[in-house]
Amino acid sequence: MNLDDFTDFQWLEPWRSSPSGLEVELERECSSAHPLSGHKAISVGRRDDRDDVLFFLPDHALPLAVVHLTWSGKREAHPGWPQTIFYSSLDDWVERCMKREQLEFAGRSEASLI
Repeated sequence: MNLDDFTDFQWLEPWRSSPSGLEVELERECSSAHPLSGHKAISVGRRDDRDDVLFFLPDHALPLAVVHLTWSGKREAHPGWPQTIFYSSLDDWVERCMKREQLEFAGRSEASLI
């Protein structure tokens, strides 16, 4: 897996490609005990309606992680924050995360029209 996998990737709402720079906030928030501490992380996607960011982890056994950034602007005291869920592949993330969240998002959008 590499960054080229995201070049023509078809994002489903509420996910979209992310701007660079979110790595800075991730590094700011992660304590030395956080599972991502010491690993290179590159933002590739972002959920529009939440503070969830998809990071590509080129040197990690599990190459993708969705991180719920806290936007505290400082290192989190608890090693479980920011909350992180790992994925074994792009297909794993698409099936376990993006498709499910798209269905939830579409359901909320339709409910708001009633």
